[in-house]
Amino acid sequence: MQVNNSKPAKRASVRKVAFGILCTTSLLPLTALAQPVGEIEEIIVTGTRVANRTATESLAPIDVLGAGDLEKQAFTDTNDILRTLVPSFNVSRNGISDGSTFVRPPTLRGLPPDQTLILVNGKRRHRSALVQLSGGALAAGAQASDLSQIPSIAIKQVEVLRDGAAAQYGSDAIAGVMNFQLKDASEGGSATIQYGSTYEGDGDNAKFAANVGLPLGPNGFFNLSAEYSQGDPTNRGVQDPRAPAAKKDLAMNWGDPDSEATRVFVNSGIDLTDTASIYLFGNYGASKANGSFYYRPNDRSHGVTGPVMPVAGDPNGFSFGEWFPTGFTPRFYGDVKDASILGGFKHELESGLTYNVSGSFGRSQIDYDLKNTVNPSMGPASPTEFYVGRLVQEEENFNVDLSYPVEIGWATPLNIAVGTEFRRELYEIGPGDTASYTVGPYASFIDVLSRQPAALPIGSNGYPGFRPEDSGEFKRDNIAFYADMEGDVTDSLTVGAAARYEDFDYFGSTFNWKLSSRYDFTDAFAIRGSVNTGFRAPTPGQSQTSSVQTYFPAGSSSPVARGTYPAASVVAQYFGAKPLSEEKSVNFAGGIVADLADINVTIDYYNIKVEDRIALSGDFTPSAADKIALAALGVPGANTLGAVNYFTNAFDTRTQGVDFVANTTVSAGEGKVDLTTAVNYNKTKVIKRNTAVIDDTRKADLEKQLPKFRGNFSAQYTLDAFSILGRASYYSKFTDTVNYAKTFGSEWVFDAEVSYDLYDNMNFAIGVQNLFDNYPDKVDALAGGGYAVGQVYPDTSPMGYNGGMYYARVTVKF
Repeated sequence: MQVNNSKPAKRASVRKVAFGILCTTSLLPLTALAQPVGEIEEIIVTGTRVANRTATESLAPIDVLGAGDLEKQAFTDTNDILRTLVPSFNVSRNGISDGSTFVRPPTLRGLPPDQTLILVNGKRRHRSALVQLSGGALAAGAQASDLSQIPSIAIKQVEVLRDGAAAQYGSDAIAGVMNFQLKDASEGGSATIQYGSTYEGDGDNAKFAANVGLPLGPNGFFNLSAEYSQGDPTNRGVQDPRAPAAKKDLAMNWGDPDSEATRVFVNSGIDLTDTASIYLFGNYGASKANGSFYYRPNDRSHGVTGPVMPVAGDPNGFSFGEWFPTGFTPRFYGDVKDASILGGFKHELESGLTYNVSGSFGRSQIDYDLKNTVNPSMGPASPTEFYVGRLVQEEENFNVDLSYPVEIGWATPLNIAVGTEFRRELYEIGPGDTASYTVGPYASFIDVLSRQPAALPIGSNGYPGFRPEDSGEFKRDNIAFYADMEGDVTDSLTVGAAARYEDFDYFGSTFNWKLSSRYDFTDAFAIRGSVNTGFRAPTPGQSQTSSVQTYFPAGSSSPVARGTYPAASVVAQYFGAKPLSEEKSVNFAGGIVADLADINVTIDYYNIKVEDRIALSGDFTPSAADKIALAALGVPGANTLGAVNYFTNAFDTRTQGVDFVANTTVSAGEGKVDLTTAVNYNKTKVIKRNTAVIDDTRKADLEKQLPKFRGNFSAQYTLDAFSILGRASYYSKFTDTVNYAKTFGSEWVFDAEVSYDLYDNMNFAIGVQNLFDNYPDKVDALAGGGYAVGQVYPDTSPMGYNGGMYYARVTVKF
């Protein structure tokens, strides 16, 4: 038996308007849908445990994106698709950003990637194996799920809960929750072929995707989705001014990497009886990409090619300039594999009690290779290709969820849900080959020409391999118990409450709660609000990750080796690190839902305070005395470190903002026009910090590296088999202090698509993204002309910097 969620005339009227026009609390019409608006499945499962709750009835803002929204995009990465649909969702390209090139870190509501919980079919999705060390100020230090592993062809709808939900779902749900509902049809399907290229003539990309639904016995389904994508690199840089005239090719690549990916999702279920069912879903993904690192010129002043090493039997010695007469650019390769499987049993008893038991396993694996580089400390014995090592994230989840409707005299039964969750995480660091990390004989020597002491960097230059002493398996267990209640007190008033206790095996326990409510004054106007606490525990990956990277300070052409270390490491302890603890949050939110002359409007305010945020510290610059002390403590390569940072809880923030969504449908002759406006204002302020750990530069980037205003505006005209889509995206100014010491201006990006149904089951579409070929402001040029390291546009630009792209797509449905 199902919970009775029938509403009185007042609430039913609101629902009718939502279906007839557009969903009041969703972004459904941000682009035209493949099916009519009335056919969209508005039933939601995110943010509520009440059966048959719709988005229009929710106590918190929930964006519902249908399959049609996702299909009308040229992007092959789900991150980019969501960026064009959800204005509070931001993601950058990160062309030369180590692992962030392969696993891009998105943000929601100006908070780090791992403060948004990712669900698939309502179940927690495992994290990526990558702990972000680059990817922008907000991402640095985060470990989140890899959204690119979820192909758009597999998605039935995406529910974006824009409210804190840690009391309902546990760790990570501070900014909100994104729930990807998989397609579940037992018949039919579709296939898509898409090709695109940039206005510059590079970045050719192709996507082949298919979905098919099959019956699984008389009462079941087996839905299979597969996608293959391939993208050529783009380059919007110029020649590095340090490169000699003899170097004809560009020294390094600023743009998209060379990439290839295959991704498969399966969703299945069987109704055993009218009240009992089993389900199973999972995925496998394999992707490869490679991009360039910074260029190393051949000159005496450079730390790799410059020094001349003494070699037995050779009075002239040896320099790497002999191998690379015009310098060299390391090439970084990432091989990402992602897999998961989840199964469960759901049963509703005659009493009305429903129980759901499930278990899951997820694994993310990244293997790194580095080519066209050397281990400088090995001298002429160095290879030029290295296996850097492996990162693995594994998660096991076991859940028992129960819900029961209780009649207590309210307008609808009070739905009571309780449950427990056990989760085990394993983070593994696998060592690279010996040459990738070994300390060679030229880590310290006397230069043949200058007769002065010299030192060469240790390990594969660009990204030293993981050492055996830093490798291993690191586990964490936690168990949680929760209670959740929600019901309609009267025809107009709905209330909800949730509480959750969670215990972790190595840092203790936490208790969180949430209160929420909604009141409908009339058929056309309602208010809603919530207050909740949240938390996010440090992951085993954040507690163990270390790396040495090369970067260039703002406006400089001199490379600096930056070491990143876990809080418990010798280096971090030397610079004052303390053990990591959990992040804690308090979230206040309130908003309105209104129908104004056939225009659906939602306005929602949020205020999120996060204490003890987990992130990377600012950079410490080791002095000569520091390097000697670190070397005495056994830190390899201490004498070559130019900067040090570490994982820390050294600051608190307050993020405030407003989401505004308005949409409607109007007649236009024989056709119709769907109009949508979605705007987000977001501001983050560092309200407390340890100034010795979070310096002014780090503080500025945390507060200003994302635009405060984001807007998406779309209009689609539909007439029978013909449709035209226009979309405008607005990005306000942003400031990047650490990389460029510059504020970049606001920008508009316009997209357009024309589609036509050639037959009942075949659609052809052509379109352009960034129609007017707009680019972000350029970085500052060098005083003598040219651009430092050949970079023209900021890597942290939220709109990207590839310029315009055209595409064509054919979709067949069967």
